[in-house]
Amino acid sequence: MEDAKLYANLKVGKPRDGVVEINGEIPARIIELHRKEVIEEVKQEAEIPGFRKGNAPEEMVLKQVNMNHVLEDAAEEALSVAYPAILDDNHIIPISSPRVTFVKLALDNPLEFKISIAVEPEVNLPNYKKIAKTIKGKKAPVEVTDVDVNEVIQQILTMRQGEDGKLPELTDELVKTLGKFENVADFKEKLKGNIKAEKEMEGARILYEELAKQLVDESKLVVPSLLLEDEMYMAHDRLHKELEKRKMSAEEYFKIIKKTEEEYMKEKKEAVERQLKTKFILKAIAKKEDIVANETEVEKEMEHASTHYPDTNPEAFKAYVEEMLVNEQTLKFLEEASW
Repeated sequence: MEDAKLYANLKVGKPRDGVVEINGEIPARIIELHRKEVIEEVKQEAEIPGFRKGNAPEEMVLKQVNMNHVLEDAAEEALSVAYPAILDDNHIIPISSPRVTFVKLALDNPLEFKISIAVEPEVNLPNYKKIAKTIKGKKAPVEVTDVDVNEVIQQILTMRQGEDGKLPELTDELVKTLGKFENVADFKEKLKGNIKAEKEMEGARILYEELAKQLVDESKLVVPSLLLEDEMYMAHDRLHKELEKRKMSAEEYFKIIKKTEEEYMKEKKEAVERQLKTKFILKAIAKKEDIVANETEVEKEMEHASTHYPDTNPEAFKAYVEEMLVNEQTLKFLEEASW
């Protein structure tokens, strides 16, 4: 139900490509209350010759203040208070930061505003069972040959090469210095197992990428533009912070990777869009198949986080863990189920 104390005349549009537009008003009396609070804050911080900080007469303080800025600050504060109520009252779960426009802002008048916010897009799923079955049929048995084992052994021996350029012999004594190996035969057997595990992981990664690509290609959904903008802003910010840490300029970095910043960001945008589509598709499959996170696993991860990362926001981390576990279970469902 609309909270008349915080906002009025609210109109919530239907989602279009995952973006909802909200139009409404903040009553004039609410804006005035916030305006007085802003003025009081300004008075407390004002430093005027002849008066102690915060003790200057209001009329003198106000002569030095841009009242339009005061009104804008009041409007921002009033809307920041009303915003959570608007979302809650209208059952809106945002997945992006809001874009706010003050349509009309004038003294002794209601604030007319428009908010644009991204929500989860509608996903029209393809026959994901058929796609998964086709991908699963491409899975080939993993084989590890003597050539594979010998290549790794040569790499290890090369790292142990002496100053004379000669490679050492693979002996029982040497392999014992590399780990818990009884002899050369035990080393080779365990090395073979490690190589097989790596090949299986690489094979699974390739099949997952092919599965994700086909699901994205055959699903119908539009990633909300506002969410994509947020993600790209964060990606751009992370890149430049990393370059600062390396004490490298953006110009140097793009010269090294032989791309312009525009080319790099275009490729990044395409990759982020694919990742977001995959995320929404997996979530839609999980919902359709009633796949939920195992509470025991969630609690286990939460305990680990509280021990090793005490400053982590519990609610945000729990949501992340649940999403991660559901994704894993959904992929396992697609991989293991036979239809």
